[in-house]
Amino acid sequence: MRWPAPPERREIALVLLSLIAYFFAYNLDASLNLIGVDPQATQGALFRNIGLGKTRVIGPDGRKPPGWRDPLEMDIYGEWQWEEGHVAGEGKERSQPTVSGRHGATWRAQQEMMNTSPGDQSFSESTVDNALQRWGEDVPQTQVVKHVPGYSILDNVVLLNRTFYLVTDNKHAFPSIPTIVSSQGTGYAEWKVISLREGREVLGTYGSTIRGVSWMSADSQPDNSTLFALWRTYSSLDTSIDETGRTKLAPPHRLIFPHSHVFTDTGVDPDHYWEKRRRADTGFHPYLAKAAFPQLTAQYLEGMEDYQKMSVPYVFERLVVADRAAARKVGKEGMPAFSSAFELGGSTHWWEPVRRSLAQFLDEYEVKPKAKKSVTYLYSQTVPSTPKLESADHNALVEALQKMGKSHGYEVHIVSIDTSQTNWVDRMTAIVKSSVVLGVHGSHLMDSVFMLPGPFSTLMEFFPEDKFARDMQLAAHLIGLRYQGWQGKRSLTNDPSTVTPPKSEPVSIDVPAVVQAIREVLSRDAK
Repeated sequence: MRWPAPPERREIALVLLSLIAYFFAYNLDASLNLIGVDPQATQGALFRNIGLGKTRVIGPDGRKPPGWRDPLEMDIYGEWQWEEGHVAGEGKERSQPTVSGRHGATWRAQQEMMNTSPGDQSFSESTVDNALQRWGEDVPQTQVVKHVPGYSILDNVVLLNRTFYLVTDNKHAFPSIPTIVSSQGTGYAEWKVISLREGREVLGTYGSTIRGVSWMSADSQPDNSTLFALWRTYSSLDTSIDETGRTKLAPPHRLIFPHSHVFTDTGVDPDHYWEKRRRADTGFHPYLAKAAFPQLTAQYLEGMEDYQKMSVPYVFERLVVADRAAARKVGKEGMPAFSSAFELGGSTHWWEPVRRSLAQFLDEYEVKPKAKKSVTYLYSQTVPSTPKLESADHNALVEALQKMGKSHGYEVHIVSIDTSQTNWVDRMTAIVKSSVVLGVHGSHLMDSVFMLPGPFSTLMEFFPEDKFARDMQLAAHLIGLRYQGWQGKRSLTNDPSTVTPPKSEPVSIDVPAVVQAIREVLSRDAK
């Protein structure tokens, strides 16, 4: 048998070309990537056009690659272009961030939280191995970022042995301590300004850093405006907050009550862990902070004592301090203590990030199509030692509001401020979607700052004859709400002098006049 002739050059070339084509086709995706071609797009353009096979490949926008899209997918999704980090669509939503709107997440990427303060300083999280700070001779120096009497933003505040130290060699440019904190309570009331040399002697060469933004309510008595004032102070750092509530500010990490114990009841056996304890009164419902500021934790006197027992300096990276007593010392007569915080400047939409967070938590941020106009009456008839309407007026108002709701198609909420009768979620849900909130004067009306914003959204507050307080009037105006005060049976048409009403004095109103005023507001709002 004769051996075949050696392969010719042409035959060798054909074999090599066949092998190359085989390996290229067998590893098509890798081959296309190697030469810089998108395999999804290529497969779609090639195989789909010649009618070969199907694809299970899904792109980052949730759709099939362009070449594989069929008429049904085009009918469902359309031909819009999608940019990562934005809501898909063809209208205004093209510029809407993914964290806003009805289905927006309540988080933001870490890089969005960077560079939020003067000097482009970042207050993002650190790492576990970065807990201890050795500064040697270079003791952290305190910086005053913002300050008006009673409301301050300070960087590098050092806590050691029950005393807060402000370290600076520029004492003459520092605000005096009484304008920062003046409340004297059972807890941490001592603050000192020391020089850099004194800091080296007192604080040593190392310490620990409390990262992020901390808030402190330095008042010895609780108040319902605490969160309102602290956020107003902190939000002054971001003048670009827009009408959707977008802000670059890092979330606050902790709220410190240096004069308050965790529990206020006594005589309780600590071994009886199952017994419900009475927690400290912070001035606001505990759910509020968790819904509006989910990253915020509360620290009390006991937690501060733990720092003391460590005998090591702790440096607060950024501390926002509110002290109503310090604010009152220089505030205008008759004005609420939180009014001075608004001298710090800020955005017109400063309150919207907080309101939006709560509204989204309650699933009421987006106004539903064809939603009824809502009215909420906050009553306190069953709560001892609180202002309340005369019983006859209360009953008549409830009946008139319910009748108005049925005859005009309004949604009327009769809400008790007593959580045993109306739970917190139901109360705040009613307020958040209401265009009108009304009630007798008192700190409970501070919840009305979360009501639905609008050009005609109105707070109505009832006072006894010849009595008036400006707290809610100012709060409403500062967040863009209308305000209507009532003294007895008449609506206030001018700016009355401040005469603080006693809590025990009952309030009488002209029910038909009040209901007519509500109807006028809602009819204007509907136009």
